Amino acid sequence: MRYTFPAGARLRRRRDFQRVHRQGVRLQVFPLRIWYCKRPGAGGSRLGLAIGRRAGTAAVRNRWKRAVREAFRRHRHALSTPGDIVVSVSWRSGKKDVAKTEEAFLKAIALMNDV
Repeated sequence: MRYTFPAGARLRRRRDFQRVHRQGVRLQVFPLRIWYCKRPGAGGSRLGLAIGRRAGTAAVRNRWKRAVREAFRRHRHALSTPGDIVVSVSWRSGKKDVAKTEEAFLKAIALMNDV
């Protein structure tokens, strides 16, 4: 299995983000806030990032984005049904919580498989 993150695995359009927020299920696994919407019959899972300024400076926000993308890249094959995922960061988290990203993403995948 190849653990890549191709362009087709990214959410880009505003309407896709809005659909996930409207129709999706919200999960909170500290430090991540995740919206998940199934899309059966589609290609694979797609990831969208919504890391706001409250997460910190530009360097900290970029660190969050890299950590979330890496967790998605490594573990997206574990989802039982492909879906669109939008990830945000809890406002209570700090830059030290970036190290907890992969563990939180794995817990969220387990919850997504139950939905």
